[in-house]
Amino acid sequence: MRVIRTAALAASALLVAVAAQAAPLKLQPAKPLSANLKPGLSVRYAWGGPPLAKIDNLTEARDLLALEAKPGKPLRGLDYADRSEFEPTLTHKEHYNVAADIRGYMKFEEPGIYEIETWSNDGIDARLSGQQVGLWLTRQSCSANQRVEVEVPEPGWYKLEITYFQKYMNKCLMMKWGKKGSGMNWVPNSAFGR
Repeated sequence: MRVIRTAALAASALLVAVAAQAAPLKLQPAKPLSANLKPGLSVRYAWGGPPLAKIDNLTEARDLLALEAKPGKPLRGLDYADRSEFEPTLTHKEHYNVAADIRGYMKFEEPGIYEIETWSNDGIDARLSGQQVGLWLTRQSCSANQRVEVEVPEPGWYKLEITYFQKYMNKCLMMKWGKKGSGMNWVPNSAFGR
């Protein structure tokens, strides 16, 4: 009897968690300091050294960024498709053990409910208007992390913050979006500003 009750309570908790996630995340428009943002996203990098050292998860990436992050060449957007193990990570010169702190804005032309999907190799913590829209804590191949719904109350810019890391081998960092029910497309570089 006790096992059945415990299982029922666990199932109820799962249903509540799923129902809570079903509601779109509410976004708040950002008020950038300048109406004329530059294209792309700002990035700061930290390098963890030889391939078998330092960055295996998001916590280690954040710790390394807190110690030694340096400004890097801005990203053109989030269209860094799967690259081989010997190509640079994003705009950093190294191809392994790279942590990135990415900041900027994302522009929505129309209000409504949108679906957002992040893709990464390896870890990512992506936040749009402070709401988490992508999360993967450890290493993985280039894959979709999760798909979330967001409510965009008005057209305009919304703050974007991403912590990302690449351990070794292949790498990617991408994002898809689409109005609910209308399909998903890769977010164009023109939707990002800094």
